[in-house]
Amino acid sequence: MQEQNQNPITSLIPILILGIATIFLFQYFELSKPPENPEKQNPITQTTEQEKPVPNQIIQDIVQNKNDFNFKKVQNNTKQIIVENERNIYILNNLGGRIERIYLKSGENVKIPKSVIEQSNDELEKKYHALEITRYRGMDFQLHLYKSQMIKPVLNDAIFESEVKEINDNLTQVTFYKDIEFKDYKLTIYKIYRFLKKENFFHQITIIKNQTDKDFILNGDLFYKTFSALGPEPEDKENTRILNTYGRFYNYDNSLKVLHGFGANGGGFLGCGGAPKGKYTILVEKLNSLKYAGINSRYFISYSQFLETPNELHYPDGIILENQPPFDGSSSFTIIFWDLKLSKKNAEELRTLQYINNEQTETIKGIYGYLQEDKKRNDALIIDQIVYTGLRSDEEHKFFQPDIVKQEFGLDEPESSIRDVIYSSGFLALFSKLRDGIIILMRFINNYVHNYGISIILIAVFFKLITYPLNQVQAKTMKKIHALKPELDRINEKYQDPAERQKKIMDLYKKHKINPAMGCLPMLIQIPIFIALYSAFSDSIELWKSPFIWWMKDLSQPDTVYVIKDFIFIKNFHINILPLIMVGSQLLQQKLTTVSTDPQQKFLMYFMPIIMLFFFWGMPSGVTLYWTVQNIITIIWQVVVEKFSTEEK
Repeated sequence: MQEQNQNPITSLIPILILGIATIFLFQYFELSKPPENPEKQNPITQTTEQEKPVPNQIIQDIVQNKNDFNFKKVQNNTKQIIVENERNIYILNNLGGRIERIYLKSGENVKIPKSVIEQSNDELEKKYHALEITRYRGMDFQLHLYKSQMIKPVLNDAIFESEVKEINDNLTQVTFYKDIEFKDYKLTIYKIYRFLKKENFFHQITIIKNQTDKDFILNGDLFYKTFSALGPEPEDKENTRILNTYGRFYNYDNSLKVLHGFGANGGGFLGCGGAPKGKYTILVEKLNSLKYAGINSRYFISYSQFLETPNELHYPDGIILENQPPFDGSSSFTIIFWDLKLSKKNAEELRTLQYINNEQTETIKGIYGYLQEDKKRNDALIIDQIVYTGLRSDEEHKFFQPDIVKQEFGLDEPESSIRDVIYSSGFLALFSKLRDGIIILMRFINNYVHNYGISIILIAVFFKLITYPLNQVQAKTMKKIHALKPELDRINEKYQDPAERQKKIMDLYKKHKINPAMGCLPMLIQIPIFIALYSAFSDSIELWKSPFIWWMKDLSQPDTVYVIKDFIFIKNFHINILPLIMVGSQLLQQKLTTVSTDPQQKFLMYFMPIIMLFFFWGMPSGVTLYWTVQNIITIIWQVVVEKFSTEEK
């Protein structure tokens, strides 16, 4: 057996594991990604409503028919529009001119569990084997004048005129328009949705055009609600690790900010991060600098990226974040267009509107160029955005028809910095290829065994097999060190000074041509593999509500068998079985693989499993299952090695 106290590399392993665990803990509760520009000390300036109000902010209460948008009300004339492409089903409604629901279809890369669909009461979900992912709140893409309308802008009650066109085999277009008034101004709002047949991205264009023969001066800020809810809601609302996979993110002043959970400034449910007081956090100090904003849940992500424009009028200036948004997702953030002004009515129709109303649709090559021309004008605000709604995965967050997408958005590829949100952090994104490969392997195995728990066990065995040569080297090294145990014991007794004792031990290893680092190499090799496995098994949709055996009904959740309502100072303490089995196997593995006479090493040997217990207690049972199986395989391996070692003697 290995003399741990004489091996400097082995002594480093517990510290290394503890360091990795610490890194993961920081990933859970990470407040934000560091600014991309290190020269800027404060690239994101955050102020609360009480501390510093936005210039020219309209703050008086809503007074309908006086200081808000007015429109003619039409009764009993709502119309639902259904658009289906290869990946999604979009339900739109002329009431508000908004998306009412979005369904994500199960497909090659999106494996929505059958158990989820079977438990649904939604007929569309069952018919298309698809999942509604906006919590039935949809997407508003709605202009409004007051922060209090974050939940429901007043224009959500307006009946829009609508038109649907099948542009070609690759594109469906839905157009809504409505004449409105504000004080003595007349305006028209256009909302254009363009759905590409093979993409998870769609094109959304919102236009507010001045129809008055004088400049439109709002004397305040125009707000724009995109969306606020992305589901499904977490089953366990007490698990901080899972809750922190839900949140908001935005890119402001060329810096990505991620707000985990539902607290402000990344505070989440732990109250960390120094969340500011007040109802809102307002970012508007850097005009024309909000690149994109979105929301994420455990399995899905949605964001609006505002496309480049030759005129800053058409680019958003900032964002208002609700510091404690309701958990139901009814509100979260809204976009700011600061101190809006539009020039007087231009008799020439916008080229974009001419384009979308063109009856000769067969020859249409793209809308991007028309939008760029219209954005040079000042008589209309044009909000041009590409919207992604889909799985948190590189497999889905890509363009499937790059040439068509280029014509539509003028982009060659999706926004690359979103990967840091898809994989929870920039750190985990480093292992994305390995993580995605593990998920593909898990799907492949499951096609034959039809149980993701068994798939995880087979993956654990597989990784042990591919590290077999390294394990052989480790076993031989351990046998050599074991043969030197009497001499190592004499050195430990003779030399009390740690430095001198270590030198004598290393001289002994050198004399017998032993490289103690080879005994630790398999552990070091498996560290990046474990990080990728952790990422794959933690938030993989395949494991969602996927049962294994007996009490393990959901591999995406801890395997809780009982909840103690009041346990000492903890409310609703969950009793989880698998972490206890894992720690037991860890202790046995330590006992079999190390013999230490150093009290400090003995302390670490027993302390590390306790740390692992806390680390794994709230983990998805799929992750804990993998680690437990690895421990058991290592124990079996060590028993076999010891047996052959004894026989050779």
